[in-house]
Amino acid sequence: MKKFLKSFLSLLFIVVALLYLCDFCYTQIYLNSNPRNKLQYILNIKNKDIDVAFMGSSRVANHINTKLFDSISGKKTINLGVEGAGLNDNLLQLKLLIATNTVSTVYLQIDTNFNHEKPSNIGTAEAMPFINNSIVKSHIQKYFSNYEKLAYIPFYRYAINDPKIGFREAFFSVVNKKPTIDPSNGFTPKYGNRLPLKETTLPKNSPLKNSALEEIIRLCEQHNTQLILFVSPYCSKTKNTVYLENLTAKVPSLLNLAKGYDDSLFYNCSHLNAEGATLFTRNLYRTTKELLKK
Repeated sequence: MKKFLKSFLSLLFIVVALLYLCDFCYTQIYLNSNPRNKLQYILNIKNKDIDVAFMGSSRVANHINTKLFDSISGKKTINLGVEGAGLNDNLLQLKLLIATNTVSTVYLQIDTNFNHEKPSNIGTAEAMPFINNSIVKSHIQKYFSNYEKLAYIPFYRYAINDPKIGFREAFFSVVNKKPTIDPSNGFTPKYGNRLPLKETTLPKNSPLKNSALEEIIRLCEQHNTQLILFVSPYCSKTKNTVYLENLTAKVPSLLNLAKGYDDSLFYNCSHLNAEGATLFTRNLYRTTKELLKK
């Protein structure tokens, strides 16, 4: 029995030691490697004067041609849209960005993300390597009941987020493999379209308010950052568009730019293709250029 216990404790010690070692190595990789996602990019920029930052989901990442917006506005623009991101993820992005940089204007996409206040799986995974950052830490503590497990069980945060920050991503970071899209630009165009487009259905109802959006608004006010809220286009086969009309009643400053784009300009019903993104970028600037002068 003593021999069994001794072997068991030895094995347990080795396993725990390996977990701590892996946790340390992965963390150092993400802390010191070149950015491969937009949260890493935000954490790597310091003391910059940023003219315009676009935030939202893939409906920002695929829709805002940053180089084009730069050329027609005379501003320096970054696209921080992340596929699958919600308003809570955008809130964390803004907290980190505005803590070490000056941001003149933030464009924030609002649509069905208004119905969700919690962090997305994608946003959570990208933040995990930086859990010791004071801003990330306080954000995760606020929204995650399993914070203690994430912070204190070695390698747990990497194991449960393996598809996003597991071995494959860590390896690519070590060998300095460049990401498909440069995070400092952030525009991820879609090409072609899938005609006939499949219809998409918006929610029937929306809540009266969104706490993440309210905090974003407060944060922008505190840092004298102009906030422009907008709805990206949807195709003609979108159902329950009254949802957007009700949303603009709840958020009076929201610019509803969902209509007016031919279906040939869409990759799918919720995302413009590259040609559509070019047109939308021009139209968005044209609609808001007077605000940018303030």
